[in-house]
Amino acid sequence: MDRNGILDSLLHGVFALDFIQAIRINKIPLLELARTPFALNLGVLGVAVVYFCRQQDVRAGLIALSLACLLVMTGLIFTTLLLAACVLVFVLARVLQRWALHRGGAGLPLLAGWVVVNAFYAPLFFTILPTFEGFMTVGELVLFWGPAFVVFRSLHYIHLASKSRVDLYEPGAFVRFVHFIVHFPSFWFGPYQKFKQFSGEVDSCKERQTVGNQLRGWLRILIGVAKFLVVFHLFNLDHFYPNGYFGPFADALFANAGTADPGHLWLMLYLFMLRIMIFISALSDGVIGMNLLMGIRVPENSNWPLFSRDILEFWRRWHIQAGVFLREEVFFPVGGLRKARLGFFCVFAYSGFWHFPSLSAALAFPVLQIVLIELTTGWHAFWKRHEARGDRIHAIGRRYRLYNSWPSAIAGMVFVFHTNVFSVVFIHDHFFGGGLILPRMFGF
Repeated sequence: MDRNGILDSLLHGVFALDFIQAIRINKIPLLELARTPFALNLGVLGVAVVYFCRQQDVRAGLIALSLACLLVMTGLIFTTLLLAACVLVFVLARVLQRWALHRGGAGLPLLAGWVVVNAFYAPLFFTILPTFEGFMTVGELVLFWGPAFVVFRSLHYIHLASKSRVDLYEPGAFVRFVHFIVHFPSFWFGPYQKFKQFSGEVDSCKERQTVGNQLRGWLRILIGVAKFLVVFHLFNLDHFYPNGYFGPFADALFANAGTADPGHLWLMLYLFMLRIMIFISALSDGVIGMNLLMGIRVPENSNWPLFSRDILEFWRRWHIQAGVFLREEVFFPVGGLRKARLGFFCVFAYSGFWHFPSLSAALAFPVLQIVLIELTTGWHAFWKRHEARGDRIHAIGRRYRLYNSWPSAIAGMVFVFHTNVFSVVFIHDHFFGGGLILPRMFGF
């Protein structure tokens, strides 16, 4: 490796090495294989940190490990910018806390915090690291390098600060915040965890580093690895890679949809949705397992969303902790149940923006979800109303198992899955928003 190669790896991480970019395994670029991360990463070394450190030194040890892992994987530039972002958010939290105390309310300061954080977040979607030109896709830096969950954690912390629910001037406050942001086992893909919950777990993690938790942690990691093997072999190797659909968002699938066979598009979108579901579930298993090895408990993040019988149940089962964030940081602040339609729209609009700032993600996606929620609540209300009356319609529904039965449950699962196939298009078709693929799927 020459001098320039060493410099590139220091600045941009291990994947900047020329020989890494040149390596092919069965004609598949190594960088492409690395995009499907395993349920085990360098953060698992935190097990040794917790074991050998005194409890009062564990946090500092885990921060040092996390920064070392970030330097190795992402390089000096990314890690430096991340630490600068930590300083910016912490200072912003202090300013907003004082402003909120002066005003006697947190509404306007919290809104300002959201604007500032997301103003820095949005441009990152269109940033492709120069040394990865041709190897990374638009949006990959944000969703696959950690900034997406940095934003969630930062906004949550600003919310706590604006409402004086966290002491920003206590000894070690900044260190606690930095660890909350950079903790490497869950840095890249979450799941989101509340600051006080996470901090409390770290403060007492050594007492939970037991043999039982070690066994449970390794079991969750193995389950996650098994799921990733399914994704890799049954989805990527057999379907995505042979068709030239590389990258986490399979850009070529959407870009070339105008001339593709409709049956092929339906199949690939089914697989695309299943791949995402298994991917998130496998990541959650790995993160929960790695943290459990350290005595840090992480909330569950996936509960078999494929078996959801309606759209409301799906959002309770899918990306559970992201749902917690959106409920507490978006839904309730804009009015909660008093303004449910507005709350749901804002939740799904921000969720779409968080995935990619396009019109289809921030407008078409929430509109679709609002329509589905209205149809679902109306459907349930219809049958409950006739059930209370005990009338003929209720009798017909029971006779033909149209409601609250296993046939209706299966029909609901099929319907929910297909609606989420369309949701995926609106969010992950970054440049066309479904404008090419959806008409072609129906033969136009």
